[in-house]
Amino acid sequence: MGGELAAWRHGLADPAIPDDVQRFLAEHVDTAEQLDALMLLHGQRDRAWTAESLSQALFSVPQSAALTLERLRESGWAAAEGGGAFRYAAADADDRRIAQVAGAYRTNRVGLMKHLFARRVDPVRSLADAFRVRKDH
Repeated sequence: MGGELAAWRHGLADPAIPDDVQRFLAEHVDTAEQLDALMLLHGQRDRAWTAESLSQALFSVPQSAALTLERLRESGWAAAEGGGAFRYAAADADDRRIAQVAGAYRTNRVGLMKHLFARRVDPVRSLADAFRVRKDH
């Protein structure tokens, strides 16, 4: 992840997205589905989510939603309740950071998604460029 964070610091920063939010995304969020799921759980704290209900809300498949819920649990942002259900459970410090992300998500979801995808594409493009055959003059 160090390389991703370095790439973020060198040109992927988006002035429309607060630095703390960009840092949180770079350090903790790997996919758009993970971000959308976190925002759903954060926004509906009283609701328990199963893989099935989350997949329906995200237009995903239950297997992917189950992996996303497990990842959120591993990060400490969701707690398992039994019966395959999960509920938002971030600690206070994380909750404050997630609330900042939620604010940016409400006002600039497209920008956040572009930021996530830019982080993923640039390292691949850099690797591909390293293997590009160049014609000698």
